[in-house]
Amino acid sequence: MNRASLIFCSLSLLVTVGLAQVFYSTAAISSEALLQWKTAAEPDAVPDIDLGEFGTVSVDELIGYYLENPPAPVSPGAGPAREVRFQGC
Repeated sequence: MNRASLIFCSLSLLVTVGLAQVFYSTAAISSEALLQWKTAAEPDAVPDIDLGEFGTVSVDELIGYYLENPPAPVSPGAGPAREVRFQGC
């Protein structure tokens, strides 16, 4: 290898590592925020979710619906499940 290519590769690596060090602090989250994100929230503390044309639904209702109507397991070799649209009232 010639000297110019070694200098270029070395400087490229140094610049990359330097930029990573400089911008890491802006990309990293604080440990307090990470701890809050890992802590489960009570269902009553979560605001209602807007489902567009279906209206606003509470988290309790969504959990209850999921428990009463779990997704059907996909059998091997079967095609994709057909899209079922809940029309509501």
